[in-house]
Amino acid sequence: MYRASLAALKEWLKKARSKPLRDILATLRRKLQGYWNYYCVIGNSEKTGTYAYHARGLIFKWLNRRSQRKSFNWTEYNAAWERWKLPAPQVNEKPSPKFARQNQPSPA
Repeated sequence: MYRASLAALKEWLKKARSKPLRDILATLRRKLQGYWNYYCVIGNSEKTGTYAYHARGLIFKWLNRRSQRKSFNWTEYNAAWERWKLPAPQVNEKPSPKFARQNQPSPA
């Protein structure tokens, strides 16, 4: 499913690249937070990490296509990423009590 989400993100970035950076970042925050809220569940951290990695690369690519001159190199982009405070994937779910009981060692 994450491939379809990445394709949708790519299309949105392609269309939105001419908008002001402030507007792009505001919408991007909502899009990423919505993705994390839905897909960051126990057992899915590998895929959400992969999505975060590829999404960050797509954002770099399309922000650099805003003009004929490159907007960022990777060092500047990483510094800007920290300033922008875009949400990172984080599992906010706790295992159900039933699941927790099943994984406890049996008394000997």
